[in-house]
Amino acid sequence: MKKVSELFKEISDKQLNEDLRLNSGLFLFKYAGVNSADLTQLRRDLKAVSAKMFVTKNSFINLALKSTGKDKEVLDFIDGPTALVFIKDDPLDTSKILVGFAKKHTSIDLKGGYLEERIVNSQDFKVLASISSKQALYQQIAMALNGSISKLAMGLNQIVAKLVYALKSVSDNKEKEKK
Repeated sequence: MKKVSELFKEISDKQLNEDLRLNSGLFLFKYAGVNSADLTQLRRDLKAVSAKMFVTKNSFINLALKSTGKDKEVLDFIDGPTALVFIKDDPLDTSKILVGFAKKHTSIDLKGGYLEERIVNSQDFKVLASISSKQALYQQIAMALNGSISKLAMGLNQIVAKLVYALKSVSDNKEKEKK
């Protein structure tokens, strides 16, 4: 019969390897000094943006990263109580949540991680958090295109209006000549 610690290790390893394989990115942060209620709220906030927070022993994290081949630069970010945040879709929303959480809890230390194959550091979190969401960027593009089309339509309308005014002026001049 297996010990509880062995079962925990197997389950953690399996879960970590699966999450590392299925998700497009990973953020790491040091969470020492944060109470469990705040961490639970952070988990809820992350879940709302299709991200997932996972906490386990650093030795398990190291083994999982080595087994997936993503250990080279990321292992430097692991020291002390480290939480992993797996990013499924949009890293912008996830980074906004983490940066906002770090502002409220000064003991949080955003370490780094990776997105696809690019390594990110603590400064990249702030840059990502400052970028507008996809929806906001789509709206800005739509407004810019709509503005250009509106200006084109107004310009074409002015050309037609000037032509009408010119024709009207010629028509009025011919009527005056006939009189």
